[in-house]
Parts: sequence; structure tokens; C-alpha cells
Amino acid sequence: MNKATDTFRKQPWCHNCAQAVAYKWKNIYKSPETIMDDLAFSGSGRAEGGLCGALVAAIKALPDHEEELTQEFAKRVGATKCMEIKMQAKTPCPKCVDMADDLIDEYSKK
Repeated sequence: MNKATDTFRKQPWCHNCAQAVAYKWKNIYKSPETIMDDLAFSGSGRAEGGLCGALVAAIKALPDHEEELTQEFAKRVGATKCMEIKMQAKTPCPKCVDMADDLIDEYSKK
């Protein structure tokens, strides 16, 4: 597996956006054994505050970088809330998953 989108809505995983990001990066979470269940209802605009689930997964992976991740995600994607991303920014979900994946890669090295 090279990218988080490798498991996003694909068999046999069928991960939502948050789970796809978490699955790739599960080794850096503080609670890797529960992260997939924790994020099961964070896709399709159901994450707390309406945030993009992929962004939520990135923040959970690197909580010390929450502000920077949120700002950079908004800059690159066009918004942070799922409905705004879909309706206003017109950014497709796979691109958000890729962006969260890229941001974790970048910020985990800092």
C-alpha cells in the first residue's frame, strides 16, 4: 500500500475517508488498536463539527500539529468542512484523502 486512497471505498476494506488515512498511518497513532473503530463514523460529513474525516484522521495522528494541519489543509483543499469542500470548493473526496496523507507525511518529519 502506497497511498491512503488504496483502501478508500475499495474492496476488501471499504474504508471511509478518515479510516483510509488512519489505516495507512496506524503505526503513529497513540491508540492504533482502536483508531479504526473511533473513526468509523467520521466519513461523509459526520465528523465532529462537520470537518472532513480525512482531516480529522490527520489531526488525530499528529495532534501537536492540529493548527498547522488545519490551515494547510484549508489552503490546499479550499475548506475544512466536508459540505463546504463538496459544494463550494468542489474538491473530490479522494483528493482530500490524498491531501491528508501528504500532510501527515510532511508534518511527521518535523
